[in-house]
Parts: sequence; structure tokens; C-alpha cells
Amino acid sequence: MEEILSFARGLADSPAFRGRMLFSEDLAPRTTMKVGGKASALAIPEDMQSAAYAACSARRAGLPLFVLGGGSNIVVSDGGLDALVISLERLDGISFADGLLTVGAGAKFDDIIEFCAKNCLNGLSSFAGLPGTAGGAAYMNARCYGVSAGDLIDSVCYVDLDEIKEEKHFADDFALANLAKVYHNKKGEWAYKKSPFQSFCSLILSVTFCVEALERSAGNEDLIRSEAAGFVEDRRSKGHFRAPSAGSVFKNDRSFGKPSGQLIDEAGLKGLSVGGAQIAPWHGNFIINKGSATAGDIKALVDRAREAVRGMTGFSLETEIIFV
Repeated sequence: MEEILSFARGLADSPAFRGRMLFSEDLAPRTTMKVGGKASALAIPEDMQSAAYAACSARRAGLPLFVLGGGSNIVVSDGGLDALVISLERLDGISFADGLLTVGAGAKFDDIIEFCAKNCLNGLSSFAGLPGTAGGAAYMNARCYGVSAGDLIDSVCYVDLDEIKEEKHFADDFALANLAKVYHNKKGEWAYKKSPFQSFCSLILSVTFCVEALERSAGNEDLIRSEAAGFVEDRRSKGHFRAPSAGSVFKNDRSFGKPSGQLIDEAGLKGLSVGGAQIAPWHGNFIINKGSATAGDIKALVDRAREAVRGMTGFSLETEIIFV
């Protein structure tokens, strides 16, 4: 831990880093599941340059690194993370030009949808109510109501952290322009809950979506708001917002023919609790925090569900949530 702390102090003092540095910071409030321990050091870069500098510096120093977006698809260890955690919450800019909507990796979908409504931009409404960020959606190829992020993405600005050489420090004139790359969408490289960015260590900085610019009018703004509100209400009716959770626990395997939630229901596990965690009584593919859940409780429920479904069907469920 001391190596992480020493590095983080030096990073915070560097003129190449703009932002905040927090130590022994609780991570549970920064996740939708509301569990987990502390981060040894949490960097909150003010801009893309600083985010890249922090990630590349940690990578070059050979230190453990974790990039935190909206915290909506993860379960943080009860022991916390002895790593430099980089929160992208300040990378939340949103702009539109020539049919393309470019958003910072840390932009939340609530804000993205609001921008689209105000500017009469159509195409992203199915992501309304998704408790995540643009960067996380690109990384996980998030799928909402039959539409995947990869279907809508035009390009992604990122840094390939696997290419960072094993050197100890950057000069203070570090330039993002020397490292930033732009990925142009190749549809064949995306699959169900899979993106090209899962195959290597990357720092996603911004995502550009293709959208349809409608005529600016109160009617079209109302149309987009109404459509988005419909998706939010559908999520609410399915219990997405009743209790803290990390969203769908298991991926659906279309080749098997039944959704994971249905398999868990048929195994008689809906409502099963371990400690403060529970398989939601209203949805077999949600694990909720009843108020005192630990990461260990959640992992135990994941294992119970996987074992029960395997014993019943021979099929092995694959987790969508990530334990870190």
C-alpha cells in the first residue's frame, strides 16, 4: 500500500495532473450496489490529459490500476482496492456536430438523454434510465431494449495502456496527443456484451454516437422526452430501482433459449438471501443489497445460483457483473 500512497502523492503534486486525489476513500457510495471497501488512493482527473497522465504513469510504474465509471456493473471487494483508482466523473462533456454526439467517458446517461431531448437528437432513448456512463457502455457493449452500444457508436477515443513502456515516470510535458487513438467502429468486432476494448488494457476517454438530428421544436423535444420516459417507467415497473443492485448479474445465452432470470426462477431461488444480499423476489437475475450486504454475500449468491442452474440444466451461467 505504501508504494501506492507514495506514487499518488507524487502524482497529485505533479504539474501534469489537474484534479483531486483522495486517500482511503470509501468506494461503496460510488457504486450502485453500495458495497465494498476503500481505495488506497482515488484520483479524480479534471480533464482527459490528466486522466491519461495518471493511468499511463501508474502503468509505467507497474502499479495496480482500476478505472471507475458509474460503478453500475461492479462489486467491489470487502477489503477494498489496494490500487490507484481513477474516477472519470469529471470527463462528462457533451457536444454535437454533423450528426455525431461526442460525450466524455464519464458522462452519465441521464445527462446524455437530457442533452438529446433539449437538442432534438434521436436515437439513444432506449438507454434512458441506464445507471452508467458512456465509457462503461462502450466497454461492456451495454444492451438496452434490443439496442447495443456498439450499434450506435461511431468512434471511441482511447489510450492503449498495453503499449506503455516500462519506465518509471513521464516528463512534465506529457502530451495526450502523442498517445490518444481513435477507434472507428467495425461492426464485426462487437458481440453480445462484448467490445473490442475487453481484449486489451485501455483507458476510454470519450465516445461518439451516431444520432438523428430532428427539427428543433417543442414537439420533437416532447417526443424524445416521452419516449425516454417510457423506457424509464418500464425499468421501474420491473423493479430496477427498488433497491441497490449492480444490474443483471448473469448474461443471457440466446443459444440456450431461456433468459438467465427465468432459469434462476425455475430453480426456485428468487428471494433467496445470504447475509444482507438477496436474489430479488421480483427478478431472478437481480441481486439486491437489503442494506447490509457484503461483496462476500453477493459472491455466495452468485455461486449458489450458478450451481443450482447447472445442476438443473447442465448449463453454466456466465456473470455479467464484475467482481473487483
